[in-house]
Amino acid sequence: MTGMKLVIAQPEFRSLCHALRKPEEVVFLYGTYADGAIEIDAVEIMTGTDIASRSSLHVELADDVRPRVIKTAWDTNRCLVEAHSHGDWGDAEFSVSDLHGFEDWVAHVRWRLRGSPYVALVKAGVKWDALAWIDDRATTIDAIEVIAGNHAIEALIPTNATAAKLAAARREH
Repeated sequence: MTGMKLVIAQPEFRSLCHALRKPEEVVFLYGTYADGAIEIDAVEIMTGTDIASRSSLHVELADDVRPRVIKTAWDTNRCLVEAHSHGDWGDAEFSVSDLHGFEDWVAHVRWRLRGSPYVALVKAGVKWDALAWIDDRATTIDAIEVIAGNHAIEALIPTNATAAKLAAARREH
């Protein structure tokens, strides 16, 4: 699949970037999917009791968070997007730990949301990586489009570093 994009209004994008300034911050976003695009319409920043534990290399969400965000997406007929930060260091790509977490989580959330798309974003510095599950396999996001009104004002191109590594690993096997 090509041409997949994430569309987010400038105020929500600013809020997202502000929330992801430090390593291991987490934000959930909700949006609608049509014609190869997920349009974000709500941002939920994980703070306080949403976080069970956090270090500079790992964050663990409280037990009630994931069921709550799935229920919110279900109740409002939206897809779920999860974003987290790696801080200002390193490349924008998902860690081995991130990928391991996707193994059960993505299948579960897509089952609970009856096949609705799921997107994962990671931010490092000003760069992003993204994976989307529209079907049963992870695919790339071609652009994160920031809009003001009905006009795109910025198109961020994810590194797609993780997708490249996953594709190389599949070729080796």
